[in-house]
Amino acid sequence: MSQKVFSYGAGVLFAAAGAACWSMAGGLVRLTHGIDAWQIVFYRSAVVLACMLVWLGLRFRGEFLAKTRDAGVNAVIAGVAIGTAGLVFIIAMFYTTVADAVFMTGVAPFLSAILGVWILRERIPAITWFAMCVALAGMGIIFYGNAGGGAFVGTLLALYSAFCFSCYAVMLRWGQRSDMSVALIWNAVYLVVVTGVIILLPTALRDSHGLQDFAIGWRNFGLCFVMGAVQLTLGLILFTIGSRSVPAAQLALIALVEPTLSPLWAWLASGELPPVWTFLGGAVIVAAIVIQALFATRNKRHARQARQRSLEPAFDHP
Repeated sequence: MSQKVFSYGAGVLFAAAGAACWSMAGGLVRLTHGIDAWQIVFYRSAVVLACMLVWLGLRFRGEFLAKTRDAGVNAVIAGVAIGTAGLVFIIAMFYTTVADAVFMTGVAPFLSAILGVWILRERIPAITWFAMCVALAGMGIIFYGNAGGGAFVGTLLALYSAFCFSCYAVMLRWGQRSDMSVALIWNAVYLVVVTGVIILLPTALRDSHGLQDFAIGWRNFGLCFVMGAVQLTLGLILFTIGSRSVPAAQLALIALVEPTLSPLWAWLASGELPPVWTFLGGAVIVAAIVIQALFATRNKRHARQARQRSLEPAFDHP
């Protein structure tokens, strides 16, 4: 059964709402105490896995395995890509500044555009290129305000994170004829396994290891549950639905709502007030998204009207 495809405008709203959910991560992390990123990602991903199994199980019932097979390797690649994007971004924080890492995510629309043209044969309108440049300028303003000079290794990791997210956006479009919600299960399985191994076994990424490190307390688990159920599961579902009617390059552009809103949630949660440059850059990014959406909606409306006029019967006047 083919998936319901919403209008372009509705797709933009779904994708933007999903990115807004993702943006809550920083504020929720600020509320945790005494745990590290690996523990957070492990429990957050475990909650995502449980939520997705319940949701897809109720939605597909006896067709769950068939849907998983239909999504095939596209869903696996998409799940691993978005999981790697988030994981590598966290690791990049250990090597460079947050401002530098966030700035590097601004290249995601360009990478998505290149991949979209190459893999999906999508044509990128001039207004989309313009909007992406404006968004990148906004990210540059945020970077300038934080005066981040980040290490080279961290910058490369952040760039790789942006590339992985672009792969996720393109794979969603590539597999849009099947239900790509299955990718969220592969994403969760991948992260649970990777972070679980890092917590359990001795590595250079953590100071301690062992079963005792899985104990994080009920308060921290509650916050991780919210991250998994709302910030990630709901966000990924909304973004996946939006991907059915929004091109890959525009998906990555809309996803920049996440770093734009992240400082707001961090301020509300812990009083962490970023520089005014952060808010200025965020306003530029939002303006780029609005410009893109307005022009694309207008162009689609004009194209639809032109098609309707071409179908109208011609009458000869006496």
